[in-house]
Amino acid sequence: MNLGAAESEILSGLTPELEAEGYEVFLQPAPPLTPAFLGDVRPDAIAIRGDKKLLIEIVRSGAKSERRLSDLNRLVSEHPGWELRVILVSPSSTPEPVPVQSPTAIRNRIAETERLLAQGFAGAAFLLGWATFEAVSRALMTDEFRTAQTPGRLIEVLAASGFLTPSEADQLRQLSKSRNALVHGELAIDIRPSEVHELAEILGTLVSMVERGSPNP
Repeated sequence: MNLGAAESEILSGLTPELEAEGYEVFLQPAPPLTPAFLGDVRPDAIAIRGDKKLLIEIVRSGAKSERRLSDLNRLVSEHPGWELRVILVSPSSTPEPVPVQSPTAIRNRIAETERLLAQGFAGAAFLLGWATFEAVSRALMTDEFRTAQTPGRLIEVLAASGFLTPSEADQLRQLSKSRNALVHGELAIDIRPSEVHELAEILGTLVSMVERGSPNP
Protein backbone atom coordinates (compact mmCIF):
# COMPACT_ATOMS: atom_id res chain seq x y z
CA MET A 1 0.00 0.00 0.00
CA ASN A 2 1.31 3.47 -0.89
CA LEU A 3 0.94 5.71 2.14
CA GLY A 4 -0.41 9.27 1.99
CA ALA A 5 0.94 12.09 4.13
CA ALA A 6 -1.47 11.47 7.02
CA GLU A 7 -0.79 7.73 7.06
CA SER A 8 2.99 8.24 6.94
CA GLU A 9 2.81 10.75 9.79
CA ILE A 10 0.79 8.40 11.97
CA LEU A 11 3.15 5.52 11.25
CA SER A 12 6.22 7.67 11.98
CA GLY A 13 4.70 8.62 15.33
CA LEU A 14 3.95 4.99 16.15
CA THR A 15 7.47 3.75 15.39
CA PRO A 16 9.30 5.13 18.47
CA GLU A 17 6.51 3.87 20.73
CA LEU A 18 6.91 0.35 19.37
CA GLU A 19 10.69 0.57 19.62
CA ALA A 20 10.34 1.60 23.27
CA GLU A 21 8.35 -1.62 23.78
CA GLY A 22 11.26 -3.63 22.40
CA TYR A 23 10.06 -4.10 18.82
CA GLU A 24 12.19 -3.79 15.72
CA VAL A 25 10.06 -1.89 13.20
CA PHE A 26 10.20 -2.17 9.41
CA LEU A 27 8.21 0.33 7.36
CA GLN A 28 6.68 -0.84 4.07
CA PRO A 29 8.83 -3.98 4.11
CA ALA A 30 9.50 -6.07 1.05
CA PRO A 31 10.64 -9.72 0.85
CA PRO A 32 12.52 -11.26 2.55
CA LEU A 33 11.37 -9.14 5.53
CA THR A 34 7.69 -9.86 4.91
CA PRO A 35 6.47 -13.29 6.07
CA ALA A 36 6.13 -15.81 3.27
CA PHE A 37 2.46 -16.48 4.05
CA LEU A 38 1.54 -12.98 2.83
CA GLY A 39 2.46 -13.84 -0.72
CA ASP A 40 2.35 -10.66 -2.81
CA VAL A 41 0.64 -8.63 -0.08
CA ARG A 42 2.86 -5.84 1.21
CA PRO A 43 1.90 -4.50 4.66
CA ASP A 44 2.44 -0.93 5.78
CA ALA A 45 4.79 -2.11 8.50
CA ILE A 46 5.81 -5.08 10.58
CA ALA A 47 7.16 -5.03 14.13
CA ILE A 48 9.08 -7.97 15.54
CA ARG A 49 9.92 -8.79 19.13
CA GLY A 50 11.09 -12.08 20.55
CA ASP A 51 7.67 -13.05 21.90
CA LYS A 52 5.42 -11.31 19.39
CA LYS A 53 5.13 -10.22 15.75
CA LEU A 54 2.82 -7.47 14.52
CA LEU A 55 1.45 -6.85 11.07
CA ILE A 56 0.53 -3.15 10.98
CA GLU A 57 -1.98 -1.73 8.52
CA ILE A 58 -3.04 1.92 8.17
CA VAL A 59 -6.50 2.12 6.62
CA ARG A 60 -9.21 4.55 5.64
CA SER A 61 -12.85 3.48 5.66
CA GLY A 62 -14.15 2.02 2.40
CA ALA A 63 -14.96 -1.22 0.64
CA LYS A 64 -11.44 -1.62 -0.75
CA SER A 65 -9.88 -1.35 2.72
CA GLU A 66 -12.44 -3.76 4.16
CA ARG A 67 -11.56 -6.39 1.56
CA ARG A 68 -7.85 -5.98 2.23
CA LEU A 69 -8.35 -6.26 5.99
CA SER A 70 -10.50 -9.35 5.53
CA ASP A 71 -7.70 -10.97 3.53
CA LEU A 72 -5.06 -9.99 6.07
CA ASN A 73 -7.17 -11.22 8.98
CA ARG A 74 -7.58 -14.57 7.29
CA LEU A 75 -3.87 -14.93 6.60
CA VAL A 76 -2.77 -13.85 10.09
CA SER A 77 -5.32 -16.08 11.84
CA GLU A 78 -3.72 -19.11 10.20
CA HIS A 79 -0.27 -18.30 11.63
CA PRO A 80 0.18 -18.30 15.42
CA GLY A 81 2.63 -15.75 16.73
CA TRP A 82 1.40 -13.03 14.39
CA GLU A 83 -1.12 -10.32 15.26
CA LEU A 84 -2.81 -7.80 12.96
CA ARG A 85 -2.83 -4.25 14.30
CA VAL A 86 -5.12 -1.89 12.40
CA ILE A 87 -4.96 1.91 12.67
CA LEU A 88 -7.96 3.70 11.19
CA VAL A 89 -7.24 7.07 9.61
CA SER A 90 -10.07 9.60 9.76
CA PRO A 91 -10.20 13.40 9.88
CA SER A 92 -10.43 13.24 13.67
CA SER A 93 -7.37 10.96 13.93
CA THR A 94 -5.12 13.23 11.89
CA PRO A 95 -2.81 15.00 14.37
CA GLU A 96 -3.30 18.72 14.82
CA PRO A 97 -0.26 20.92 14.11
CA VAL A 98 1.45 22.48 17.13
CA PRO A 99 2.38 26.18 16.95
CA VAL A 100 6.06 26.98 16.47
CA GLN A 101 7.56 28.90 19.39
CA SER A 102 9.84 31.91 19.07
CA PRO A 103 13.47 31.83 20.23
CA THR A 104 12.53 34.32 22.97
CA ALA A 105 9.78 32.03 24.31
CA ILE A 106 12.19 29.10 24.23
CA ARG A 107 14.91 31.01 26.09
CA ASN A 108 12.35 32.12 28.69
CA ARG A 109 11.48 28.49 29.37
CA ILE A 110 15.14 27.51 29.61
CA ALA A 111 15.59 30.27 32.19
CA GLU A 112 12.51 29.04 34.05
CA THR A 113 13.98 25.53 34.06
CA GLU A 114 17.12 26.86 35.69
CA ARG A 115 15.12 28.85 38.28
CA LEU A 116 13.09 25.77 39.22
CA LEU A 117 16.29 23.79 39.69
CA ALA A 118 17.81 26.52 41.85
CA GLN A 119 14.69 26.40 44.04
CA GLY A 120 15.08 22.64 44.51
CA PHE A 121 12.39 21.46 42.07
CA ALA A 122 14.56 19.20 39.93
CA GLY A 123 11.68 17.02 38.71
CA ALA A 124 9.57 19.96 37.55
CA ALA A 125 12.62 21.56 35.95
CA PHE A 126 13.42 18.33 34.12
CA LEU A 127 9.92 17.95 32.68
CA LEU A 128 9.83 21.60 31.58
CA GLY A 129 13.19 21.05 29.95
CA TRP A 130 11.80 18.19 27.88
CA ALA A 131 8.81 20.27 26.84
CA THR A 132 11.25 22.95 25.75
CA PHE A 133 13.27 20.35 23.86
CA GLU A 134 10.24 19.53 21.72
CA ALA A 135 9.60 23.24 21.15
CA VAL A 136 13.14 23.99 20.04
CA SER A 137 13.18 20.88 17.85
CA ARG A 138 10.01 22.10 16.12
CA ALA A 139 11.55 25.54 15.62
CA LEU A 140 14.55 23.90 13.96
CA MET A 141 12.63 21.41 11.78
CA THR A 142 9.10 22.73 11.48
CA ASP A 143 7.94 20.52 8.62
CA GLU A 144 9.26 17.35 10.25
CA PHE A 145 7.88 18.08 13.73
CA ARG A 146 4.69 20.03 13.04
CA THR A 147 2.63 17.67 15.25
CA ALA A 148 3.22 16.27 18.75
CA GLN A 149 6.31 14.05 18.91
CA THR A 150 7.87 11.44 21.16
CA PRO A 151 11.30 12.23 22.66
CA GLY A 152 12.81 9.23 20.90
CA ARG A 153 11.83 10.44 17.44
CA LEU A 154 12.99 13.98 18.17
CA ILE A 155 16.41 12.72 19.21
CA GLU A 156 16.91 10.38 16.26
CA VAL A 157 15.76 12.85 13.59
CA LEU A 158 17.82 15.72 15.02
CA ALA A 159 20.86 13.48 15.26
CA ALA A 160 20.43 12.20 11.70
CA SER A 161 20.04 15.79 10.47
CA GLY A 162 23.21 16.96 12.19
CA PHE A 163 21.62 19.21 14.79
CA LEU A 164 22.86 16.95 17.60
CA THR A 165 26.38 15.63 17.90
CA PRO A 166 26.75 11.89 18.55
CA SER A 167 27.65 12.60 22.19
CA GLU A 168 24.65 14.91 22.66
CA ALA A 169 22.32 12.30 21.14
CA ASP A 170 23.73 9.67 23.50
CA GLN A 171 23.23 12.03 26.46
CA LEU A 172 19.62 12.64 25.50
CA ARG A 173 18.90 8.94 24.99
CA GLN A 174 20.05 8.31 28.55
CA LEU A 175 18.17 11.30 29.94
CA SER A 176 14.99 10.25 28.14
CA LYS A 177 14.90 7.05 30.23
CA SER A 178 14.46 9.16 33.37
CA ARG A 179 11.95 11.38 31.59
CA ASN A 180 9.84 8.41 30.45
CA ALA A 181 9.89 6.82 33.88
CA LEU A 182 8.72 10.05 35.52
CA VAL A 183 5.91 10.90 33.08
CA HIS A 184 4.62 7.33 33.26
CA GLY A 185 4.16 7.44 37.00
CA GLU A 186 7.46 6.37 38.58
CA LEU A 187 7.24 9.23 41.06
CA ALA A 188 10.03 7.94 43.29
CA ILE A 189 12.63 8.27 40.55
CA ASP A 190 15.49 10.55 41.54
CA ILE A 191 16.09 13.36 39.04
CA ARG A 192 19.61 14.61 39.66
CA PRO A 193 20.50 18.30 39.19
CA SER A 194 23.26 17.19 36.83
CA GLU A 195 20.63 15.70 34.50
CA VAL A 196 18.79 19.00 34.35
CA HIS A 197 22.06 20.87 33.70
CA GLU A 198 22.94 18.51 30.84
CA LEU A 199 19.53 19.00 29.25
CA ALA A 200 19.63 22.79 29.67
CA GLU A 201 23.06 22.98 28.06
CA ILE A 202 21.86 21.12 24.97
CA LEU A 203 18.75 23.32 24.82
CA GLY A 204 20.95 26.41 24.81
CA THR A 205 22.97 25.06 21.89
CA LEU A 206 19.83 24.24 19.90
CA VAL A 207 18.11 27.58 20.45
CA SER A 208 21.29 29.33 19.28
CA MET A 209 20.90 27.45 16.00
CA VAL A 210 17.30 28.69 15.74
CA GLU A 211 18.44 32.27 16.35
CA ARG A 212 21.05 32.00 13.60
CA GLY A 213 18.22 31.09 11.29
CA SER A 214 20.28 28.54 9.41
CA PRO A 215 18.46 25.48 8.00
CA ASN A 216 21.54 23.42 8.76
CA PRO A 217 23.83 23.32 11.81
